[in-house]
Amino acid sequence: MVTVRGGDMLTNAAPGVLESSPVHAALEAGIARDYEIRRYYLRLEECQRLRLWMQRIWHPETFTWTKRGGPPKECSVTKMRRMELDSLGFGESFYQHMIHEEKEAKRELERLAEGHPLWPHFMHVAGIGLYLCGAFVAAGGDIRQAPRVSSFWKGMGLDVLPDGTAPRRIRGRKDVDRRIPALPHVTRVGEQIRQQIVRRPGTRLNQIYQDEKETYRRRYPERPKMWAHKHGLRIAQKILYACAWREWRLAYGLSAPDPYAFDILKHDSGRLVRFSDIYDD
Repeated sequence: MVTVRGGDMLTNAAPGVLESSPVHAALEAGIARDYEIRRYYLRLEECQRLRLWMQRIWHPETFTWTKRGGPPKECSVTKMRRMELDSLGFGESFYQHMIHEEKEAKRELERLAEGHPLWPHFMHVAGIGLYLCGAFVAAGGDIRQAPRVSSFWKGMGLDVLPDGTAPRRIRGRKDVDRRIPALPHVTRVGEQIRQQIVRRPGTRLNQIYQDEKETYRRRYPERPKMWAHKHGLRIAQKILYACAWREWRLAYGLSAPDPYAFDILKHDSGRLVRFSDIYDD
């Protein structure tokens, strides 16, 4: 932070924006709202995690058992576990409390998301409702820390390796080699968005995915089909994220330069995709 003539202050977060200006006030209000969205999203995740854990123990007949094929049989160990959990305060009342807290956290998350500047855009994209809009904002974090779209992609788990390729598992290596691995909740939000892209044929994002997948298969016919699938998904996802990043930054009075290929290399700007280009209504 530095002082300029007249005593006004400039912040590092938004260069050129005076602290006393309406633009700065709107920025601070937006950042505060983003913080609350992230807080309620993480609260919702924790409530959901605890509720599912308790549901498997106290109400296994209502739990969706995808691996076992059905709830485990009742036995003396199960009864003893319930007795001990109840004595520790993790009984039926705690389970019901988690159900209530989960609903309240989701309701508050959606209320905050409805007032976010990204919602007027996301509401036109099939498959992205208030919950997923709030989850996206929570995953995006502090938008001031992403001055270029490449920075935003990296923070959202869409970074590239030093050789320019997407992070991937390589035979013989235990972990994926990544410079900045995405946080777990960021990865989960990305997976939810990818599912919406794949499961909704006929939408704009799904069409981008299909087109890019076919282009990849024609260019590299010898490569596995899964690679083409992941390539198409990654392109569609990066386009969505770039559109959201731009509108998010502009809404807060921050600069939003075009991606490197268009801003620096001066590629044909006619290929730039804006949010309105992926609206489904």
